[in-house]
Amino acid sequence: MRNEEQGPRKWLLIATLLIVAPLQAQSLASRVAAVEDGAVTFHYAPRPGVCGDGESFIRTGRSSYHGSWSSKRAMEPCVFGPVQVRLTMEDGAVRRVETWVGPLRSRDARDLGEVSAPEAARYLMTIAERGAAPASAKAIFPAVLADSVTIWPALLAIARDTDTRSRATRRDALFWLSRFASGAVAGRPNNPFADEDEARTEDDDLKKHAVFVLSQLPRDEGIPQLLEVARSNPNQNVRSHALFWLGQSGDPRAIDLFESVLRP
Repeated sequence: MRNEEQGPRKWLLIATLLIVAPLQAQSLASRVAAVEDGAVTFHYAPRPGVCGDGESFIRTGRSSYHGSWSSKRAMEPCVFGPVQVRLTMEDGAVRRVETWVGPLRSRDARDLGEVSAPEAARYLMTIAERGAAPASAKAIFPAVLADSVTIWPALLAIARDTDTRSRATRRDALFWLSRFASGAVAGRPNNPFADEDEARTEDDDLKKHAVFVLSQLPRDEGIPQLLEVARSNPNQNVRSHALFWLGQSGDPRAIDLFESVLRP
């Protein structure tokens, strides 16, 4: 009797493995594409120092917040990961991208569970590179948050793509390029949040204000000066601030500078 019972169990185990293995082997892109209409979620590990409340805000570094919260209620604890992404699909295409960090919550969607951070970033960057607006712009931030990935080369291509990418997508790519360049200047390459933890003095604040004034000048006058500050100023915080305003400018000369910093 015992051997007779083990036989069916053995074949049931094999059948289960045959079903599970192909699902695990499928790429994230193919699993998302299977949901032609509706919503799908997945989650993955964030970069160090990234936390959120799982609902309203995401914090990067010590004090940079993304999202919103109400002063009428107490801020929830900032939980370090995971990153959760919700994609809204219509006719097989991604139409909306939403991002949270912190405790996982039900999002009224088909949940694909945990995926590797590099695979998540690669897939999200394909949306940024080829997807329709506004999903393409919104896909960049969650890719930036993914742990142990290098995405700035793809951001360079997006920032230069004036033929197929929307202004919003190129603007977001340029902003995050400025942050990766700041990390490189701070001696921490591939870290877009490196300069957020740097100590600042009162003298730094005065110099940063001077950089801000340059950013408000007419483009032909202000951009060359910002480029010079970003290239050669001895103060790391001042250089980072100049890189930030260049990232806001949308000027193609800024893209060339970012590339020179990221590809020394």
